[in-house]
Amino acid sequence: MNYLLNTLRFHISRSFLPVTARFLITLMVSGLSMSAMATDDVEASLTSDPRLHAEFVGREVCSDCHQQQDQLWQGSDHDWAMKPADDQSVLADFNDVTFDHYGEKTRFTQKDGKYWVTTDNAKGEQETFEVLYTFGYYPLQQYLLSIGDGHLQALGVSWDSRSKKEGGQRWFHLYPDEAIPFDDALHWTGPYQNWNNRCADCHSTNLQRNYDLESHSYDTGWSEINVSCEACHGPGSKHVQLMQSSGKTDGKAVTADNHQVQNSDQAQTGDQVQNSHPATSDHHGFDRSLDPVGQWLHTEDSVTAQNPQAVGVDSEQLSVCGTCHSRRSMLDNQNLPGDFHQKDRLQLVEQPLYYGDGQIRDEVYVLGSFLQSKMHQQGVVCSDCHEPHSLKLKVEGNGVCAQCHRPDVFDQPEHHHHPVGSAGAQCVSCHMPETTYMVVDPRRDHSLRIPRPDLSAKFGTPNACNQCHTDKDPAWASTAVDQWMKASGKKRKWHFSDDLLPGLSGAPDAAQRLMKLAMARNIPDMVQASAVLALENHLSPQSVLVAQTQLHNDDAMVRSAAVRVLTTLPPEQRWEELKSLVNDSSKQVRLTVAENTADVDASTLSPAEQDSLKALQQEYQAFLTRDQDTADGQMALGVYRLRQGDLTGAEAAYRQALNINSSQMVAYLNLADLYRQTNDEQKVLETLRQGLEKLPQAAPLHHSLGLSLVRQKNYAHALKALEAAAKLQPGNARYGYVYGLILQQLGQDSAAMREWQRVLTMYPMDRDTLMAMFSAAQRSGNGAMMLKYAQRLSDMAPGDTRWQQMVQQLQQHFGN
Repeated sequence: MNYLLNTLRFHISRSFLPVTARFLITLMVSGLSMSAMATDDVEASLTSDPRLHAEFVGREVCSDCHQQQDQLWQGSDHDWAMKPADDQSVLADFNDVTFDHYGEKTRFTQKDGKYWVTTDNAKGEQETFEVLYTFGYYPLQQYLLSIGDGHLQALGVSWDSRSKKEGGQRWFHLYPDEAIPFDDALHWTGPYQNWNNRCADCHSTNLQRNYDLESHSYDTGWSEINVSCEACHGPGSKHVQLMQSSGKTDGKAVTADNHQVQNSDQAQTGDQVQNSHPATSDHHGFDRSLDPVGQWLHTEDSVTAQNPQAVGVDSEQLSVCGTCHSRRSMLDNQNLPGDFHQKDRLQLVEQPLYYGDGQIRDEVYVLGSFLQSKMHQQGVVCSDCHEPHSLKLKVEGNGVCAQCHRPDVFDQPEHHHHPVGSAGAQCVSCHMPETTYMVVDPRRDHSLRIPRPDLSAKFGTPNACNQCHTDKDPAWASTAVDQWMKASGKKRKWHFSDDLLPGLSGAPDAAQRLMKLAMARNIPDMVQASAVLALENHLSPQSVLVAQTQLHNDDAMVRSAAVRVLTTLPPEQRWEELKSLVNDSSKQVRLTVAENTADVDASTLSPAEQDSLKALQQEYQAFLTRDQDTADGQMALGVYRLRQGDLTGAEAAYRQALNINSSQMVAYLNLADLYRQTNDEQKVLETLRQGLEKLPQAAPLHHSLGLSLVRQKNYAHALKALEAAAKLQPGNARYGYVYGLILQQLGQDSAAMREWQRVLTMYPMDRDTLMAMFSAAQRSGNGAMMLKYAQRLSDMAPGDTRWQQMVQQLQQHFGN
């Protein structure tokens, strides 16, 4: 289940990509919201989306017929997603207990049937707050407190609900290794711990935001406080009416999931494969059909069950589950039926959110990794492994895998190479390694991949072998796997990570590897889209051409990524490339096109094209209104206005973003860049220095400050700022390159070359740094060094005859 993002500290300090509309929209973690109000008020405040074909009727109506499903649901994570705080829901010790975290004392008490927390408020003063709601229950439970105006906040001190034997039954802080004072962006009163716009939509049913921009307040409601029937199945009034009119009100219209694997003696021919629940054209009155497709069948000669009907089917089940179990930005009402990409934009494989090979790293949840798996490509869906109402595994241990993978073949030492019954013999130990989030919450990687310790040895990525064998290194694990494969006569097959990992890690041939994946067939769409998007860091005529060829890919993620790569094209050329996607079937693609055509001069278009562009921009503007309660939403609005040439509107949006979140680093950067465009360097300096007062360790702010000082020819102070950026973020090639330039400007040639050499040890094919080293060698008359770097530059651009000629000339003068 979803909890508040635990690793946002990482995002504040991480190396930000260039500040573009693409980046800002991707950053958005938008959510619906709610306020602390009585149940009657909640129901009264709801408004219905006219696009929904039915009304919400509530779990009690559903359970009249669906008793079995209701009983399975009770006590599930969805049931416990959120509850009013009372003696049935509160698991923690509130018996006058005080918890101390780096000097901030938090006291937990109860009185008159209510639960109270006394802790530091937003001013750093001790204040007592009532606990209004519980949030989750295992392996931890959080508590929601009100700070006024309908804002609910998640307390940073949480309850470890595991058993004492497991180390639980204690209070702990979500940031155990650092102080989080009242003025820190991650303090429980701050914007990053706000329940309303961070995760409310995934913990209640039919949430309505009801946000007021002028007062920055909420008056939000829900149909049901937790994740109930209609959160997944959609509003049920039409279904109830249909069943009543047909007389099917005995609970048999829709039964518990019975999507089972059959052996060949149960189903002798493929012709007998059919849906477990043949649905009517309107899915029993629901807008959504969550029925699994087909059945999994074993044939006499197969070791793994097959379900040909499910291959290539975009199951709405993945859309419904993935909406919450993914890292994504919301594009539309989550209660609407339809494909995932109509309502959400999935975070692609980008570092540092994922490892370069696609393994989970930050809190990216499940869908993004599952879409990389062979299971997804073969048609597996969530309910094949998880009971959809209790959410538990259908079978414990290796049994859940044995539903499809014959245990006499796979659950054997010859396959897993570990003692029978040991931890290493568990399928998930090798194919679904765990990463622990929120201190106590281990979650498994759902890409279901074969361990690759050989890649770990080269690139430092994790692998399942060394997660258990912590006393060994990846080289040892790689040798062991090689020996197993040799003994069985097998060879390691190519996997997309063989190219994706070096491609995302800045290998010398990164661009070639990424273009290979971008043009590949029969790889996961998630991976192909990630490779296409990564090409924006390797722009060349070839990479742009590759992106152009993917504008009409069958998958919406790939099309959307291709649109983003073309951002740097002139507006007129960009419009010619993108105009065919204005009416794309996917809302994700249409909105991405809208972001990247905001600066197109409509007067140069035909009347029909003007009408299409106007409709597209109207759809995008409606989307922008969804998230005006967040700093990210205001940033997206600011970028859009800037691209349209509305500098005043952009400035207002950026300032509103800072009013909402004074630690929004990108807002300082964009606001400063806006002032740069108006040649107001004084405001540039003021804005960046304000940002550095709040975020003194933010390398991008130091870097931008240095560039402003360079433009003002204040080189001495620029040196300090650019040096700070390079030292705070030593892995950023651009910062090191620019720092070397200012050193060179001030006559410190040796120091400049040392800095550039440092960059090249990490990024040996960084073109700008190679050019700088070639120029430095040329100035010093060092022919051997000139030849060295000319050769590298020639290798990078084999079609550029100028560098080939330069290499030949240098070889003639200085030899090889």
